[in-house]
Amino acid sequence: QKAAIFQVGLQREETKQVLWKSWLRALGYSKNMKPFEELACRVPLNFIESIEPGERLVLKQAWLLGTAGLLPSQRLKEEFCHGEETRELEQVWQSVGKEAKTMRGSDWNFSHIYPNNSPVRRIVAQSQLLQRYSKGGLLRGILQLAKEAPSISGQRVLENGLIVAGDGYWQDHFDFDVRAKTKNSALLGCGKAGEIIVNVLLPFAFSWGGIAGEPELKEKALYLYLNYPKLAENGITRHMVRQLCLEDMANFTACQQQGLIHIFRSYCREGRCTQCP
Repeated sequence: QKAAIFQVGLQREETKQVLWKSWLRALGYSKNMKPFEELACRVPLNFIESIEPGERLVLKQAWLLGTAGLLPSQRLKEEFCHGEETRELEQVWQSVGKEAKTMRGSDWNFSHIYPNNSPVRRIVAQSQLLQRYSKGGLLRGILQLAKEAPSISGQRVLENGLIVAGDGYWQDHFDFDVRAKTKNSALLGCGKAGEIIVNVLLPFAFSWGGIAGEPELKEKALYLYLNYPKLAENGITRHMVRQLCLEDMANFTACQQQGLIHIFRSYCREGRCTQCP
């Protein structure tokens, strides 16, 4: 189903933008999926990648955070505008974002989410991924990751291609002027990388391989998907384990977890118990 959605999208929109919208949605979890998709529409991948690779990272960060309406000055937190990192972002945005159609800070959900999932941190992480793949572009870099990942332990290669360590200002900040208790928290860690790989990267590579006439990529993506190790459990998977009387999930794959989620959304949540296979 995910591959079919991508196939429809690839027939309607530019390949880069289909990937970009799905990628940003995946950064938002359930609470911030829609705002992230809106941000992807307001700052298309073609535009953000048109910034020369040699340009400073702060320019990409300013465009994304400023358009999202998440800079301190946009959230009526003028008192937070001290510190070199914040001042530089604000100054860059003032010079480039005068005519941008910005979102509002209130469009984003900050309540009842883990600090690591703060949309500010996720946007900063994404800007660093854009910088990492700036030479050939995000689309090319992601497809190359899938092509080069070995059949055995390929998940490690994929995850290493997405993990973004926290450094500098963001090594110990969850938001502007909101410090973390530790300095070892990644901007985009192994767990979130795995979710993006299973939900976006591999289904997208599978679909693109079919449309672009690259059967090897299609087969590789499917193999990696079917054999991807189990991701972190969530409320739905734990509920379904109880619902289906599954005693042990130790040997489950990420694909089987996706199956549990699919059954929940297609049958349990809809009250279609009598139709459930």
